[in-house]
Amino acid sequence: MLKNAVNFLTCTIVASTLVLTQGLLGGSPLFSNDGVAVALTQAEKQQKRTARSVARAAKAAKKAKELAAEAKEFVATAEKAAEKAVMAVSEAERAAMRAERAAKEAAEVAAQAEKEAEEEAKQQAEERVK
Repeated sequence: MLKNAVNFLTCTIVASTLVLTQGLLGGSPLFSNDGVAVALTQAEKQQKRTARSVARAAKAAKKAKELAAEAKEFVATAEKAAEKAVMAVSEAERAAMRAERAAKEAAEVAAQAEKEAEEEAKQQAEERVK
C-alpha cells in the first residue's frame, strides 16, 4: 500500500511538473485539440459570418469591375459602329441626291430629244407635203 501511494505521488508530481513546465515555457500542449469541436461565442460566430460576407462582397466587386470593363469596351465598339452608321447614312443621302440630279438631267435630255424629234418629224412631214 505504501508502495502504491509513493508511485501515485511520484507520477502526480512528474505529471504536474511536465504540465507546468510546458505551460511556462509556452511549448506545444500535451494534448491536442485537433478534431475537437470548440464552442464559439456569439461574437466569434458573428466575426466568422462577417468575414464570409466581406469575402463574398469582394468577389462580387471584382466581378462587377470585370463586367464594367467589358461594358466599357462594348460601349466603345457601339460608338464606333454608330459613327460608321452615321457616315453611311450621310453617304447614302449624297448618293441619292446625285442619283436624283442625274435622273433630272436625264429627263431634261429626254424631253429635249423628244422635242427635237417632234420638230424633225414636223419638218419631214412638211417636206413631203411640198
